[in-house]
Amino acid sequence: MKPAIVLLTILVVGGAIVWLIDKLFYSHKTGENVDETDENPTSNEAAPQGCADEGCGLRPICPSEQILAGECKQEITYYEDEELDAFAGRGENDYTPDEEEQWRDVLYTLQPADLLGWGQSIKHRGLVMPAAIRLEFMQLAGEC
Repeated sequence: MKPAIVLLTILVVGGAIVWLIDKLFYSHKTGENVDETDENPTSNEAAPQGCADEGCGLRPICPSEQILAGECKQEITYYEDEELDAFAGRGENDYTPDEEEQWRDVLYTLQPADLLGWGQSIKHRGLVMPAAIRLEFMQLAGEC
């Protein structure tokens, strides 16, 4: 009976530690504990308020997540990607491999400085990136 109590105690304590770590370090994903007045000293001054080209890990929400959530405001800009407008209304899992390759061709021809603006443009145009392309975009943006 003692080993069962020890095991149960370890599981409860371990679960509490995991829960606490999740609340302290990952609550920004759900919008909790976000301080709107938090300044990022390394943010790009030319970027709209709330958006930054560079991340230092100190921001409560990474810029590429802001873009995908539509939190940054800017006009629609095309990056020689008008052909992607044909995919309006599609879900992230509704693409064929050839269609994903069309997205990939555009993504990998962008200049690094244009990545976040392109993501914002995609969102404002009502487009949803294929799941695989979204992951590649996040990696290229180097934010999350």
